[in-house]
Amino acid sequence: MSAKTATKTANTRATIYEGRFDINFDCVGVTACKYACGEYECSFRTFGSCGSPHAKLAAIKLLRDRLSKESKQIEDFEG
Repeated sequence: MSAKTATKTANTRATIYEGRFDINFDCVGVTACKYACGEYECSFRTFGSCGSPHAKLAAIKLLRDRLSKESKQIEDFEG
């Protein structure tokens, strides 16, 4: 995948369970990740997890935007 089509950010899983917040970032692979270091193994990848601060921040922003959209749909439905 070329750099122009490598547009994905880290896979993200966030939960709040019994008051405990947990967030995980998984690597999407160097050929798909917008923040990877070319076609070689990313130096931020550790046992399948993403450690890139830029990829993590982008994933958090994407998650925030999606949660805001979901929240708005619920509010409109209750409206």
